[in-house]
Amino acid sequence: GGGAVLSLRAAIDVEATLQKKLPDAQVVMHQDAGNLAEVLAELWGHVCTLIREGKARSIVASFPNVKALGSAMATTRLMGHLDVCKDVCDSFGTDIIVIVHTLGDGVSPGFEVKRLRDAPEGDGWDDWDDDDDWTGSEMMAKYKDILNDSEPTEDEKQFARLVAVPKDDKEVLMKTRDWVNVIISDMGICPFSQSADKAGLPVGGVHYPVSRVTSCEECYEVYWREVNYLISSKEKEVSTTLLIVPDFSIQNVEAFTSFTDTLTHPLEPLGIEKLIQLVYFHPQWVFRDGADRMGDQSAANFARRSPFPMINILRTKQVRLAQKSIPTGLVYTQNEETLSEVGVEDLQRMLIERDWKQLAETRVDRRYNKLGKIAQMLMDTDGTPPEEVKAALDQQIADLEAQREESRRSPSPPPGAGGVPSGERF
Repeated sequence: GGGAVLSLRAAIDVEATLQKKLPDAQVVMHQDAGNLAEVLAELWGHVCTLIREGKARSIVASFPNVKALGSAMATTRLMGHLDVCKDVCDSFGTDIIVIVHTLGDGVSPGFEVKRLRDAPEGDGWDDWDDDDDWTGSEMMAKYKDILNDSEPTEDEKQFARLVAVPKDDKEVLMKTRDWVNVIISDMGICPFSQSADKAGLPVGGVHYPVSRVTSCEECYEVYWREVNYLISSKEKEVSTTLLIVPDFSIQNVEAFTSFTDTLTHPLEPLGIEKLIQLVYFHPQWVFRDGADRMGDQSAANFARRSPFPMINILRTKQVRLAQKSIPTGLVYTQNEETLSEVGVEDLQRMLIERDWKQLAETRVDRRYNKLGKIAQMLMDTDGTPPEEVKAALDQQIADLEAQREESRRSPSPPPGAGGVPSGERF
């Protein structure tokens, strides 16, 4: 049609303008890109290309069909997000930068991804004069006691097992799905998860991409491609995505959380929060919400302690509906009770072994578990129950909140004491 021809002509004009303005740069026209997630995925893709090449040069990316970029404010906010990302990256922000080239009102600008210098041939260590004084027998004898004192402690052995990553993606996926089935679904940690394959409001499929990225730059590219995949997919086909990044900061949860903070940052300013929400998982996760119940040794942390680092990309509409249907505080409280009954020691052992067979008999019976029963009714009606059912559900939620408030005011009975049938929790 005429619109497509005009779009093509406009793209040709933009490409010619950019090539004239930056004659030494490679101009890449991303005419198929239609949203900011695709823009960010492609920009990070170009960053990764320049990192791999290691040569000083520029790639200019244009996104003529992303209407949001016609606004100077949107471009400013996008660049503001990239500035935040510099703080956690190795190459981006130092060796590689992004420069915006405006092309007029209402026209998407060009984004120059520029490598400032060639990567060094070596890391500097090769220039050392490795004489015999360093590795000679006299020096080795001097530090014999220190060098031989390499027997790891029990804690170090357990940590090594916790962060060991299988080389086979199939094994990574299998262990992850086992964890989702048992901890997240069967134990009711997420009331709206039916199994490793089905979750959400309405119920849809769960997508499990596995990526072996190790750098922040690579992880950004993979993450934004998965965001675009989710928002471009039908809700019933892909309800939620669990992006598994087993080799990314598995040994350092602080580095992982610093990175994930930069993913949360652009949700509001770029308007992406209307489409997605994020939840993060890590083998060493610790809640930091200031509540007394939280801390490194709290069983509640195991609601987020997964076998490998993961980024859960959820649909905002579903999250809002779930939060409206069942208050988040009730879910947190039930999860803490459920996980505390298992105990921190057993939960940690199972996480290290990546084997949850011990919990095979703890599947939530949604007929008796109140939150599970409510969630199941909502899932059966795609989150829109008839008015009379909705009124009954609202009353059940109000009763539960009143019970929780009462329990906070009075001493709790010891685990296993009478008064709370086991079916109420499991």
